[in-house]
Amino acid sequence: MKYLAALLLSVTACSSGTPTNSTCPTTDPPTYQNFGQAFFGSYCTSCHSAESPNRHGAPSDQNYDSEAAIMTHLTDIDVEAAGGPDAMNTSMPELGGTVMTKPTEAERQRLGEYLACLQSQ
Repeated sequence: MKYLAALLLSVTACSSGTPTNSTCPTTDPPTYQNFGQAFFGSYCTSCHSAESPNRHGAPSDQNYDSEAAIMTHLTDIDVEAAGGPDAMNTSMPELGGTVMTKPTEAERQRLGEYLACLQSQ
């Protein structure tokens, strides 16, 4: 039990935001094809890609080159970049590299929905 508490504390300490508690919409849910691929290509993979020559400090184990790779980091992405009913997390992306603008609140809310849809798969 002590190990589990320490593990949860360490995971929480690494995250800078609050879970959004977004839900997957039943009408027009975001998919990798109609949302995720373009969003991550615009805002994330300039640093979070296995192919990125300059990661700007992004951890080497956090690559978002595919939906499968995104699924392994749902919580991290949610608390760093997504928006929803309980939070609007804006610490990512950092500006630099090829990212010259940050996502709008509407894009962050759609990201939260997309991550919720992935989580429900």
